[in-house]
Amino acid sequence: MTEIYIDGYYKQLLDDFKNAVEKHNTSIVLLFDGKSGKGKTTLSNQTGKYLYPEFDLKNIYYDPETFLKGLAKSKPGEYFSFDEAMILSSRSAMSSVNKMIVQAMSMIRSKRIYVAFCVNSVFDLDRNLVLSRADALLHVYGEGLVDRGRFAAFFKSSGDQTDRLKLLYLYGKKFYDYKKPRANFFGRFTKPFVVNEAKYEILKQVAIDKFLNQEPITKKYKSYKALIIRLIKLDGYTTKRVSELAEVSQETIRRMLLSPEQPQELLITPQTQNKNNI
Repeated sequence: MTEIYIDGYYKQLLDDFKNAVEKHNTSIVLLFDGKSGKGKTTLSNQTGKYLYPEFDLKNIYYDPETFLKGLAKSKPGEYFSFDEAMILSSRSAMSSVNKMIVQAMSMIRSKRIYVAFCVNSVFDLDRNLVLSRADALLHVYGEGLVDRGRFAAFFKSSGDQTDRLKLLYLYGKKFYDYKKPRANFFGRFTKPFVVNEAKYEILKQVAIDKFLNQEPITKKYKSYKALIIRLIKLDGYTTKRVSELAEVSQETIRRMLLSPEQPQELLITPQTQNKNNI
């Protein structure tokens, strides 16, 4: 089994959560957020393995429907992770996720389980979840494009009783700012993904494909897709660079390029565009 490194302060926090679940008939809700590629899923998986040694791919869910079904069949001590990878930062998708969260919170009160949500930003989540139900936020971050392995923890301190997660949400939501208040502590995590990463990527891609096939072709989505295709076909960006900017996989970008649908915006060629600007 892969050895897991758990940062000292974080280990103490997780041990407190284990005690609450095992001895006080409660459930723990954890939020993991941060930019794509900074390791929020990695940290969530490591956390899951520490809290629930049997944690595996079967405990990771990618869409609201299967996540709720999993919670309905949960057993005490289990760790459930909802991975937002398939959402692509879609507002309509986040709306369905937040509706799912409301249902999930009503289901888990006395189940004695751990529930984790991996999302791009805590500020996109349902207000009631963050302010009234979440026990901690682990915000992953890194300097530059490739640096990763760091996180900031926000939760209600047992010492001065300051709820730093609640204050962060109230102070930072307008500008998506994580600077105030200062985190309870800062920690590091290592690279091991804990579960089979190749299978995880396959399951995630299946969820993305399912989501894209179900998502209504709204005007906003067409514009988003047109912009991505324009950057590659007209402006010369690589699929790798566009995937980094859009925070989606290169495979998703390639599927957009191969889609038979051609958004109206792309009918403007460089020549006609210049003509229109005269």
